[in-house]
Order: sequence, then C-alpha cells, then structure tokens
Amino acid sequence: MTGPAERELNRLGLFYAVVIRAVVAALCSLVSWATATPRDFLLATLVILAFNAWNVFFAVRMLRRQEPWLLVVDLLVITGVCLAQVWTAAPEMHVDRVSWVLVAASIIVVAYQFHSSVLVGAVAALVILAAYLTGGVLAKLQDWTLVVPIGSWMAIEAVLGRGLYILVRRGGRAADREFERGEQVRRESAVATARRADEREYLAALHDTASATLLMVGAGVASRQESWLSEQAARDLEVIQGHTDPADGEVDLVPMLRHVVEHVPVRIEWHLQDSVTLPAVVAVALCRGAREALTNVVRHAGVDIAEVSVTRTAAGAVQVWIRDRGKGFELATISGHGYGVTGSLVERMARLGGQAVVTSAPGRGTEVMLEWPDARA
Repeated sequence: MTGPAERELNRLGLFYAVVIRAVVAALCSLVSWATATPRDFLLATLVILAFNAWNVFFAVRMLRRQEPWLLVVDLLVITGVCLAQVWTAAPEMHVDRVSWVLVAASIIVVAYQFHSSVLVGAVAALVILAAYLTGGVLAKLQDWTLVVPIGSWMAIEAVLGRGLYILVRRGGRAADREFERGEQVRRESAVATARRADEREYLAALHDTASATLLMVGAGVASRQESWLSEQAARDLEVIQGHTDPADGEVDLVPMLRHVVEHVPVRIEWHLQDSVTLPAVVAVALCRGAREALTNVVRHAGVDIAEVSVTRTAAGAVQVWIRDRGKGFELATISGHGYGVTGSLVERMARLGGQAVVTSAPGRGTEVMLEWPDARA
C-alpha cells in the first residue's frame, strides 16, 4: 500500500518530469531553430511547432490523468521527430555532433523513468534510442562509429534516471514507515494515557465511596448500628459498579449534590441556587468532590455541621464551597502521594479543566472550593 509521502513524491515526480521535459524541449528546439539553418526550413518549423504543441498537451493530460494511449502516441511522436532529422538537422551539425533532437530525446528518456513503470521506461528508452540512431544515420550527420557512442549515452541516462527515481521512492517509503511508527507510538501513548486516567478515576471513586465509609467506621463515627451506614454502603457499591452516574448529556447540579451528600453524617447548611445545569461528567466530579470534603469534615474537623453553597461568578464559572469551623490543619503537612485532597479533589478537577482550592489553618476551620470555569451563563 502506497503511503502519503510516497504518493506525494510520485505526484511531484510526475509534475516535474512532464513540465521540465516540455520546457527543455521547447528551449533547445526554438534556440536551434533561431540560430541554425536547417536543411528544410519549412518542414523543420512545422516539426518543431508540432512537437512543442504535443509536449504541452501531453503535460496537461498526464497531470490530469495518466492514460496508456498517451504514452503510445508520445512514443510515436518522438520517433517521428528523431527520424525527421533528415530535414531538421543543420549542416554544421556534422561538426558539433549534438543536435536539439538529442537534447530533447535525452530529457524525455529520463522523464519516462519518473512517471512510468520499469517496463514502460525501458521500452521507451530503447524505442527512442533506436529512432535517434536511425534518424542520425539517415540524416548523414555522422557514420555509425560516431552516432552510436553519442546516442548510446541515452541508455546510461535512462539507467541513472531510474536509479534516482528508485532512491527517491525508497526515501518516501522510509518516511511513510517512520510516520506510521510515530502514529503507532502516539496511539499507544493515547491508550496508555486513557487507561491511566480510568485507573485514577476508579481509584478516586473508590476513595470517595467505600474507602471513605470504612474509614469513618474505623474512626468510630458509627459506634453502633446505623441505618445510614448500610444505605451508604449500598450506594458505594453502586457507584463503584458504575450504575449511578449519568454517562453524558447535561444535568442539574443542585438535586444531584443534595442526593450525594444527604447521607453523610453531618448537618448541612445549604446555600443553593434554584438550578445549575452542567455536563454530567462535571456534575459528578463536583458532587464526589463535595462528598469527599464533607467526609473529611466528619473524620478530622471535630464538628458536626458544615456549610455547602453553590455560586456562579461574574465570568459564568460554577463554584461549590464546603466550609467548616473545625480544627483545621496545616496544608504543608498533606502528603502528595495519597488520594485524598490531592487525588480526589485537586487532580480530579484539573482533569476536567477546573480547579480545587483548599484553605485551612489550625483552629480556623477548612474551606474547600471546587470550580468549573466553562459553565453556561
């Protein structure tokens, strides 16, 4: 299968081959026509004009669509031009031994190697070489001992042209292979990144739910059988299994927030708006972050009341605030390796393009602000 780099090189090879061929053939034939006196001026003029007209037509048609009949007709035209040396050659060519026909035939032989298969390029080189040698002998420019060495150089040019084209094509294929390897590495990196994100999200969800519930039990929050504890454990199991969170679309943050934190064993002072519509994934992250913050209040603050508020800034961002007047703590003492403040709050909001800000000091309570900046006004 041809890659993009090889296709582009083939396209450029075709373009430059047919264009340079037309330009070189036009220049050498017209300069020769203007500076030399051919044996038959009228016929030479007609041959040169017809040849250049065909070169222009050939270039335009080849660039639009490569059709087999173009190559057949092209070889017939070039053969005719080579055989017409009996009229187009100038007498002084006996001395110079290089005519415009030889220059045109040489560039055409090389051009064929860039826009044709190996077989077609070889056949074209042999046909053009035979026609040029025959035309040179018929025109009596030189005898065979002089015509053959000069004309045979076209065969070497054909081989060199084909070799150059093969090197260019190999370079294109090598570039395609490198590009494909790079794309594979990028795909694997994207998959690995997505897998790590899923793992982080799962660990954060586990921390927010079952782990937080078990830690509260271990801390003695539930010293006896509590109805909320079994209900909370059932909800934790549903969250871990992915049965509760909306997958897509937009949802109202306010009722979701009430439902998620209503069973946390702490009294809530609510300061909410009537309705705040957000993408589901953002609302889930805000709700889980709020629950994590309230769980920390239960475990560490030493108070049984907290304040939860939802506000919208002048810029349209949505903020969820969780405040308590408990013990507080030194932020510098928090480890960056756990899934509490770092994993469940800060990293989760950062993955969504939002932020989590925790403010606390010993004896002055704790304030957690969760913000998503892209909310609709």
